[in-house]
Amino acid sequence: MHAQAPPRGSDGWPAGGGGPEVAGAVGTAAARDVPGTDGGEPTSPGAGGTVGRTWWTVAGITVLLWGFQLFGYVDVYPVLAVAVVVLVLWGLGTVVAVWQPRPVPAWAGRALAAATVGLSVAAFLLWSLLQMLAKPAYGTDEIAFDQYAARLLHHGLNPYTHSMAPAFALFHVSPDGYTFLLDGHTVTSLSYPALSFLLYLPFLALGWSTQLAVVVNVVAWAVGIVLAFVLLPRPVRPLAIVVGSFSVYISYAVGGVTDALFVPLLIGAVYRWDRFAWTRGPAAWRGPLLLGLAMAVKQTPWLVLPFLVAGVALEARRLGAPRAGLGTAGRYLALALAAFAVPNLPFLLASPHAWLTGVLTPIASHTVPAGQGLVGLSLFLGLGGGSLTAYTVALVVVFAALWVVFVATYPSLRAWAVIAPALVLFFSARSFGSYLVTLLPAALVAATTLGTGTPDPAPGVGPLVPRRTARWAVAGAVVASVAAVGAIFLSAAPLAVRITSVRTTGQLATVVQLGVDVTNTSGRAQRPAFTVESGGQLTAFWLAQGGPSTLAPGQHAHYTLLAPNFFAQPPITGGFQVVAFDSSPASVSRSDAYLPTTLHLGIEPAAVDQVVPLGQPVVLRVGLLDHLDRPVTEAGVPVYLGQVIYGQQGLVFGQAIINQGQVGQTPVVAYTDARGVATFTIRGTEQSTDPVYFEANLVDPQLFYPYGYSDIVPIRFGSAP
Repeated sequence: MHAQAPPRGSDGWPAGGGGPEVAGAVGTAAARDVPGTDGGEPTSPGAGGTVGRTWWTVAGITVLLWGFQLFGYVDVYPVLAVAVVVLVLWGLGTVVAVWQPRPVPAWAGRALAAATVGLSVAAFLLWSLLQMLAKPAYGTDEIAFDQYAARLLHHGLNPYTHSMAPAFALFHVSPDGYTFLLDGHTVTSLSYPALSFLLYLPFLALGWSTQLAVVVNVVAWAVGIVLAFVLLPRPVRPLAIVVGSFSVYISYAVGGVTDALFVPLLIGAVYRWDRFAWTRGPAAWRGPLLLGLAMAVKQTPWLVLPFLVAGVALEARRLGAPRAGLGTAGRYLALALAAFAVPNLPFLLASPHAWLTGVLTPIASHTVPAGQGLVGLSLFLGLGGGSLTAYTVALVVVFAALWVVFVATYPSLRAWAVIAPALVLFFSARSFGSYLVTLLPAALVAATTLGTGTPDPAPGVGPLVPRRTARWAVAGAVVASVAAVGAIFLSAAPLAVRITSVRTTGQLATVVQLGVDVTNTSGRAQRPAFTVESGGQLTAFWLAQGGPSTLAPGQHAHYTLLAPNFFAQPPITGGFQVVAFDSSPASVSRSDAYLPTTLHLGIEPAAVDQVVPLGQPVVLRVGLLDHLDRPVTEAGVPVYLGQVIYGQQGLVFGQAIINQGQVGQTPVVAYTDARGVATFTIRGTEQSTDPVYFEANLVDPQLFYPYGYSDIVPIRFGSAP
């Protein structure tokens, strides 16, 4: 007997195996676009079906992990236990089901696939709601600006001609969510195209304003997940669930990064974008119109337009004369620009300068460099930094180089059409993670839906660029890019910055004041503005006292820097550095990273689980530990043990005796022995409703700030039994 391939359903689950199918209604050519598939109907998990089943296994694990995410909130919202059980069971069940050998009906496969993506999206929406309830303040200035702009428009005011500063207080944006200019001032103008705030207008008209922008952002990301699931070829369809649930994406969506608003539009725009050349009627308009609307939300999709315009022109050229390619490209460009203009035109006509200034703010204004791209070498290692303009030049050169390579090698690199802009942004002076990853879901849809049903090239039509010329073009693009990037590091930072003193908040363990020595090593005057970098984030600019506002070439000065707010105070438990900016010319300088020490303290016992009679001794042993919690055998190191009562009405001095100290004395010092351990003997003198809390710390021998805190040990003292 010859085994027959089991019948397939349209949902992506093979009727013969319970896992997602590798080839389906999109045709065998679509499967050929997916690595690891051969375009044929798999007959067993060991053949092509393994690819689909593997991805559905990962999707099942993703649903399972959503259950784990929600589990942390069951104490506050007990009803979430139901969601946790359902998600965990469904996730495990999916992993099991995709590998079972018994056939399932096509309708059941469709239902299972839809239920899996539906549960994943529902879990994301529920998790997002919990984040909003836990922290309702808006996390970024951009999302606050957008909703405030919609509010102004709702009251008949042009948001491009009004300051966005009231949005900070209105939506409780913390200072670490502001965008700063190189001189330390805050960006307070609307900085995005009009659709970024017009999306909120209908909801404001209905009277909804609370958490409106965050909800719309979250829903947009959920729509993007579902849309990607529907449009991706069946072998990789579960990727929409997996990628859409990555922590970086869901954190951006609920945290106020408004890139999520254009993701569904861009996904729809790039789906089978190469078919525009031979598609006619309204079906052909979908791509450019959706791209134009995505561009009307934020500037990031602008970078995709030149690649897609070139791509559709080259696709048209493959089917006819070169002029046909130019006409097709012109039609695509006109439709995209028309869609972009529709929401923006009223504001452009009302105030051209204000609108243009607003939408070009992220590009033309001197905002501080930041992000996870190449600029990190200047910010954290001090490589280059003397010219931030060099980053802009490098971005333009790399963009042009990638476009030339895309065109010269077409159609070999068609899949680069959407991913290339993300690579370009890596070289920007502002290369935030959101810029680098938000285009990737659309890039995935674009790359995996290319080529199916493409007509054969017209007779006699060869490549646009001869192979030899293409090689020279690629080589020239590489050389130009390397030169532009290399130029970034040829201009040294103009200032030498050294941290000389640190003042902390004690037990709060944050830095509140710094002393820095600054020397102008450049050949021109500098006007430094100072901030602090901690945990990869720049704080609000610090207040500078003592030094001159302008440093002449070769001049040395000492500045006292004061933290402007609590959010700007870096923790003393980790490293930080001082960063100095100048806006003319745009440059960045940095100090060496300041590390207090790797030493900290461990305390034993970690807990005293019973009431201690008054006068009975309790011995606490406090040992030196390194950064890996290994004992440090250093004798003679002073260790300070403090006591305090954290009462319901405030702090109360403890009344215990530590070693031979006085009643209530705090802190009391003891020195480590040869094992690196300091010993404290404690006796209670007063019965209290609240326990006394004991905590040990070290003190810097030169700058005298406390650090290296131990865990806190509460001890409850009572009368003898």
